[in-house]
Amino acid sequence: MSTHAILPYDAPFTAQITLAFEGSNAIALLALTPTIQVDFYLKPLQAGNTVDLGTSTLAADNQQRLYTPQLNVTSPSELNLTANKVYRLGSLIRIGALDQPALLCGVVEELMVQIHPSRDRSETTKQSHKAIPKKRSETPKK
Repeated sequence: MSTHAILPYDAPFTAQITLAFEGSNAIALLALTPTIQVDFYLKPLQAGNTVDLGTSTLAADNQQRLYTPQLNVTSPSELNLTANKVYRLGSLIRIGALDQPALLCGVVEELMVQIHPSRDRSETTKQSHKAIPKKRSETPKK
């Protein structure tokens, strides 16, 4: 089931995802202290090009099981997003060395995003909004 967010046209927002590592395979993976890299993007559900929002990178710690990579994103107006489209916020997750094939990778696209048009562009909202998909990531159990 998808969740839904409406972002103001002129306000910056935060994209983030929560990753939980559980089970013995996760413990073994985290013992390698891999890098967690998440590329955030918005993909229009109608015709149009994907908008790359940026990358969040974290170093894993073998004592920590829950990670929340996040990215502060400029306003939809600066990204040329429009109110007449529906977008899906996506996260490409790579776990492992940055210069090597990933030990574990996946894609999460659960949050649908719409843009609320500003009536008066001079009235910029100063509040930051969050577009947050939450995904529980598990390593395969044997």
